[in-house]
Amino acid sequence: MTAAALFAGLATLDIVQLVERLPSPNEKVAALEFSVCAGGPAANAAVAFARCGGSPTLVTALPAHELTPLVTADLARCGVAVHEAAAYDGPPVTASIMVTRATGDRAVVSPSGVATGGGLAPTVEAPLDGVGAVLVDGYFPEVSLPLAARARAAGIPVILDAGSHKPHTDRVVAACDIAVVSDDFAPPGTGGAPDAVLAYLSGLGIAAAVITRGAGPVLYRTAASSGAVDVPPVASVVDTLGAGDFFHGALAWRIASLGRDDARLPEDIAFAAAVVAESLGSFGTRAWLG
Repeated sequence: MTAAALFAGLATLDIVQLVERLPSPNEKVAALEFSVCAGGPAANAAVAFARCGGSPTLVTALPAHELTPLVTADLARCGVAVHEAAAYDGPPVTASIMVTRATGDRAVVSPSGVATGGGLAPTVEAPLDGVGAVLVDGYFPEVSLPLAARARAAGIPVILDAGSHKPHTDRVVAACDIAVVSDDFAPPGTGGAPDAVLAYLSGLGIAAAVITRGAGPVLYRTAASSGAVDVPPVASVVDTLGAGDFFHGALAWRIASLGRDDARLPEDIAFAAAVVAESLGSFGTRAWLG
């Protein structure tokens, strides 16, 4: 049976350009490559879940706007179903992204405040039948928090994707079983120190916590153990855009497929890191899908 999961959070329209270097003030530079596709943490995680062979559904808010079909059509091509649980005014959240060719690093500008500011009125609940995992990325909490509560009540593992700490993050953390955060995640009083961050997450009731650190080892802590998992070396990093999101999607696939098992967490992390390594050798967030 194909593993299924729900991914609750942000869907964006990403305009991505590969450049030799970032422009200086009042300077124009020519793009070496260019792509337009869907983005956002939950959306990209769902794409990776589909790449692993799963059946993902993105639960999100989208506006009634002429640009929105660009988002939903791209996700459909990637094997991601979309459940529009709410709507907002204006165009879809649009991200302008520049990727530097020499390093693969990216610079992102996006008005994502619309996804954290509140005021959404969710309309249609996403069904949980056959779902093996739920991932939330902290955006659209009016949608994700009720979904997380329903999932946990049904015994479905809930995974948090948190790139940074925001004012509403603690409420989302407390609604999840497993937290996967980046090394930019620095709650008040922790200074971003890994041990302090892991302790902070445990204090909010998280059963298993994971910190991704780019090319550095992935750190983890459960009630029974803690440690570090090395990530595969990548000979040539072309683009890091979406790498963290793909890690979350691959980890969600392992949990949805095999069930949650904290003793297996290092193996699940190693699998997810290997999926990310595949994505780093090409420009954009779609070429690696094959």
